[in-house]
Amino acid sequence: KNTALVAQTFTFAATSHGLSTCLMEGYDCRRVRDVLKIPDRYDIPLMCGVGYEYEEDEEVGKTPRLKMNEVFFSDTFGKPIDTDITVVVEDTGDSPK
Repeated sequence: KNTALVAQTFTFAATSHGLSTCLMEGYDCRRVRDVLKIPDRYDIPLMCGVGYEYEEDEEVGKTPRLKMNEVFFSDTFGKPIDTDITVVVEDTGDSPK
């Protein structure tokens, strides 16, 4: 319940000190518990990566990405989605020029 509030406060504090954070879920709790030697009486509701951002002059390689049709589906799981969708934005005249 209160984990999200604590994590949010932690990420704000880290950011104010020039650090970057990344909240994570969906990891293998059993393996995390084994690697970090966390006793069974403690739960691991989320994890937070903390560190400094890459400097602009540092070269950052691209990470492998799944194809859109492997991640997004239409209506039901496994049903291919039409990836040739064109988005049309209508100018209402309200935007500043």
